[in-house]
Amino acid sequence: MELPSLDLNLVVVLHALLEERNVTRAGQRVGLSQPGTSAALARLRRHFHDPLLDRVGTRYELTPLAQGLYDQLGETLDHLQRVLKAQPQFDPGTTGRRFVVRCSDAVLTVLAPLIVAEVAQAAPDVVLDFRTIDHTAVTDPVRSLSEIDILIAPRGLFSVPEMSSVELYEDRWLCATWTGNTQVGEALTIDEVRRARWVMPYQEVLMASPADAALAALGVDRHCAVRVENFTILGQLVVGTNLLVLLHERLASRYTNTELRRVELPQELAPVTEVAWWHPSRRLDPGHRWFIELIQRAASTVARIPVDTDSP
Repeated sequence: MELPSLDLNLVVVLHALLEERNVTRAGQRVGLSQPGTSAALARLRRHFHDPLLDRVGTRYELTPLAQGLYDQLGETLDHLQRVLKAQPQFDPGTTGRRFVVRCSDAVLTVLAPLIVAEVAQAAPDVVLDFRTIDHTAVTDPVRSLSEIDILIAPRGLFSVPEMSSVELYEDRWLCATWTGNTQVGEALTIDEVRRARWVMPYQEVLMASPADAALAALGVDRHCAVRVENFTILGQLVVGTNLLVLLHERLASRYTNTELRRVELPQELAPVTEVAWWHPSRRLDPGHRWFIELIQRAASTVARIPVDTDSP
């Protein structure tokens, strides 16, 4: 493969110009004088046969080509930076690296404290950046994984066979309601499940959760009464109502709320398997490999912690 002849430093200047849309500010950002930045812009215009920045009144606007370049450049430079910073060794005791993890608040509550504790001990200068699962993580996981280090999500939420992954731990579903709910007894029939109204998480983000997929196999399409992009608050939202909720058992075991009671479903749902996913471009990164192994150790601890079967 032969690369086009363009100084890589010009790519950095191009990114600054397209972001700032101002020659002076772009130059200050990359350490060039105003004339030097103008000269770089002239070279870029000749290379792409496009003005890139069009003056409209007192400001510059991106040409269609420049907009297309801008949409790709951030990710491209990020990948290039990782390639050029690659080292054969990784020392967690001295690194100040930042690791970005995207996960649900259920995983954040159950697994993240163990990850943080391990990292704090083994790599005190590492920065951990936990972010919530968003729509892109579900609809375009490949793109999402290219921008972060790890995505932790239930198996079956999406299909990305080309991505690297490892199973972390299992969690079971349990159904609960308010202790004052007199409309249902200790166990539900299929008809009662169909008629019930539910508090449901992440409806816009996840679309069909693993729990809904399992219920769909029983011919049940849940009726949503309350939607919230959160797992940890679900149990609190049914208190004082006749609504039902499906909870992660490991999360529910942490509740101290005595106003909830468990209700048996007509059939046990398939457990949730939380999986760590990452982009293939990180396979040869020793730092990333260290982080994955640390997450696996933390997950093995979660798997060994007994769940309080009397919860909620």
